[in-house]
Amino acid sequence: MNMKKSALAFIVCLFLVLAFGIVYIFSELYSEDEAPIPEITDAMRFKEEYEKVNGEKQGEATIRSLSISEENPFIYATEDDIVKMIEDKKTFVVYFGFSTCPWCRSVMESMIESAKKNNIDKIYYVDVLNIRDKYELNDKNEAVKTVEGSKGYYKLLELLDSVLDDYSPLTYKNKKGKTKKVVIDEKRIYAPNVVVIKNGNAVSLETGMVETLVDPYMELTNDIKNSIKCTFDCLFELMTENNTCSADTIC
Repeated sequence: MNMKKSALAFIVCLFLVLAFGIVYIFSELYSEDEAPIPEITDAMRFKEEYEKVNGEKQGEATIRSLSISEENPFIYATEDDIVKMIEDKKTFVVYFGFSTCPWCRSVMESMIESAKKNNIDKIYYVDVLNIRDKYELNDKNEAVKTVEGSKGYYKLLELLDSVLDDYSPLTYKNKKGKTKKVVIDEKRIYAPNVVVIKNGNAVSLETGMVETLVDPYMELTNDIKNSIKCTFDCLFELMTENNTCSADTIC
């Protein structure tokens, strides 16, 4: 009886050893064949976000196709992140925009080229599409807020007040057919807005909107691209200690 038990125990142990051995061998083979999972960086995420809408329809127009480097400088941030960085007296560049913004896409490649030229390796990116408020005219032609902005957005309006433009007035036709404006007493973060912040202070804002860029869907000539790049060169040079650019510089 004892011999039978010993033999059975031996067989069980042998089976377990063989089973573990087979599992180990297959796990090693699988791990060798399995390709490493690539790290999804913010730069790659930005590239994918902006390129995935290439060629899509936007009303009757077609969204401009972009080719964005995998080594672009963009880092994702929220409006609350930027508020904290300003309050912490940080020095940085922030880009406000969104992937389907036609004007943003018109200046994007020139902005990236300029950032590389000026050694700007970090530009914080805040998608403003769904954080801003919105006003519309009611039946009395009064401006009424129809969409509330986020708390962080309103805080940014305070902190960036010195460089932001006013909210564009709403317009309507009166009974005589004349265009009337309804002014909104508020600043606005438009897209694109690229802001240089030094020690927590908003120094300058650039859009890249040069005079020759009259339509966000138009073909971009080399002259237009160079003009856009020049505006960002002047902006990014403000990040250096001995910058030679000024607000009066003509590109």
